Amino acid sequence: MCGRFNVTSDPMTELFMDFVGQPFEGNTNYNTAPRQKSWIIRTDEEGLLAPASAQWWLIPNWVKEESYKYSMFNARSENMAKSPAFRGPFRQSRCVVPITGFYEWVTRNGQKQPYLVHAPERHGLLLAGLWDRWINPETEEPLDSFTILTTDVVEDLKFLHHRQPVMLSKHDAFTWLERNTAKDELQSLCRPHLPYDMLATPVSTYVNNMRNRGEECVEEVGNTIKLNATAN
Repeated sequence: MCGRFNVTSDPMTELFMDFVGQPFEGNTNYNTAPRQKSWIIRTDEEGLLAPASAQWWLIPNWVKEESYKYSMFNARSENMAKSPAFRGPFRQSRCVVPITGFYEWVTRNGQKQPYLVHAPERHGLLLAGLWDRWINPETEEPLDSFTILTTDVVEDLKFLHHRQPVMLSKHDAFTWLERNTAKDELQSLCRPHLPYDMLATPVSTYVNNMRNRGEECVEEVGNTIKLNATAN
């Protein structure tokens, strides 16, 4: 599961330079929620990697109207090749979602305690995603949107949730974005996996309110848990 994430400009600048040779042009948002815009990296018409701003909640290109009836901000990677909404983007519109960290919640004594899963020694996390472009039939305006793929959770994260976002190493991210990567290889990238050592840090309940997007969202309130990278 991935229901919120954060993006901070300094790590993103380094990551964007690595991938697309230009600095991050977005704004810091410590509490990005579904239906908000964020940045993705995708392959452009010339086959080059390029950043793009898109809405976090995929709207399939074939729907008649913009709708949020069904939860489309996450997609189960096990079903992406068969789902009517995701099989087209899986074949031709894959993307990487660069983030600084993502949040999950544990309920204790009736209180929801948020944890930030992050890798402070890295420039950020790379999540596997799919994107699509819907054209408004009335205004002819395009809407680019994306979903984050999920998979079964690794052992170290089971205390948070039974699902996790698909996290990619830099090498795997390039493979995911390559247009000619075989279907079976793409599917194998979506295994339960931590590409490097990470941390799960309990943070302020300030982040529980999606309207709160400031630095207080990542204020530490307890002991950090180390998450070990899994073997390839």
